Amino acid sequence: MNPDLKFDVQADTEPDMKPDEKADAQPDEKPDVVTGNGEPLGAGGFRETALRVLRLMFGESRGSRWAGFCVLVSIPVILYPYRVGPRLASIAGCVALGCTAFLQLKRRLVYIALVILTLFVSIGLNGAQVLLREATETPEVAIPVISVSVVPGGDFFHTRITPERCMQAAVCFYKDGVAVVAAHSCELSPGVLDNHTLLNDVHVEGRVNVIEDNSWGFAVSPLYPPVDREEMPLGNAHEVAVGEPAQCLPPDSEPFDVEIAGWAMREDRQYIVLVSPRRITEGMSGTPVLQGGRIIGFLAAKWAFPSRAPYIAYASPAAAVYDAFRDHLGGR
Repeated sequence: MNPDLKFDVQADTEPDMKPDEKADAQPDEKPDVVTGNGEPLGAGGFRETALRVLRLMFGESRGSRWAGFCVLVSIPVILYPYRVGPRLASIAGCVALGCTAFLQLKRRLVYIALVILTLFVSIGLNGAQVLLREATETPEVAIPVISVSVVPGGDFFHTRITPERCMQAAVCFYKDGVAVVAAHSCELSPGVLDNHTLLNDVHVEGRVNVIEDNSWGFAVSPLYPPVDREEMPLGNAHEVAVGEPAQCLPPDSEPFDVEIAGWAMREDRQYIVLVSPRRITEGMSGTPVLQGGRIIGFLAAKWAFPSRAPYIAYASPAAAVYDAFRDHLGGR
């Protein structure tokens, strides 16, 4: 064989084409969208980016990513309980806290803190709306029916229980030398009150005795209103007009208007639910609530987490308070 003999093998077996024809023959291709580091960002790119974010937030395992995703989904449900219902919001909070168990310790602590913070924010922002939705038009338990008139209170009552402890509240009403105060228990024992007892910042002369302290307030005697006032009838449950305005007579300021939102049970007690434009502060317990020329209740509690108006307060029904001390009020 002749070593000088060479064969030219043509690599391109396609027929010769003009440059314009080659350009036309090539398929149309869309340029890839690229990220900042030059990697293509198509459908797969978005998926990879999302997974990267989930790994960064919740960890590497699939279980931790799903758990973190459930936590994030639960947060808006917790924030809007009045839209989805308080029961579903409570379930979402429990699910979110349970899902944190699948996260690593550091992430777990962060997300537990996030869920708890969300719960407190939700309570502060939406608690009033949830409570108002639960109010009913009529009481759920029977309330005594009475027919009696008393002198309305609204006076500031202050006494020292121990050398280290004082209490202050409003007088609910006066009847025959007996004053009923606070509309809730103050844990006072029967006996003589401290000598530094004040009524509207004026020292009470003589010995004032605690007759009884129960869950509806406490009764003291002898104690009379500081100024002449006309008696007013106490209102019964069926005389409370839900959805209508009423008036509070606080000891520390001028009377202010509230709205009767309905009735609610709290700790096995029936209360009248009030919507107030102003905050209910310490020392206002026992404040009379008037409606239609009658005393329908006495402030006894408030919603503990108000972050904005409306402010929710609870009033003990006047008939129930009077009935609790009937034996000390002439038995009438």
